[in-house]
Amino acid sequence: MKKVRFTRLAWREVNAAAKFFEGRKEGLGLKFHDRVDEAADKIKLNPEGFQKLYKDMRHVNLEQFKDWGLFFRIRDDDSIVIACVSGGRHPSLKHKRAAGVIEFPKPQ
Repeated sequence: MKKVRFTRLAWREVNAAAKFFEGRKEGLGLKFHDRVDEAADKIKLNPEGFQKLYKDMRHVNLEQFKDWGLFFRIRDDDSIVIACVSGGRHPSLKHKRAAGVIEFPKPQ
């Protein structure tokens, strides 16, 4: 089994999303973190089991948070999560982040 690592940016995205969900309902942020952990475990068990979306980029959905997912790449010694984004909230950002482009949505 290969380890699963998160880039700093991906981990910031996870924490920002958890904070958002916690603000909507107490305990929902913790559930979001639990679903991220479950998705990381799925990657760890079978990283090749997820379809390539763009070049070597793969995606796993988060259970319970249907538009959210982790985008990752398989490397020699591990898998690296490079993004945790919602396709429903930022459709263009989702594709750019999956391609490895670092871009943040502009404040409204």
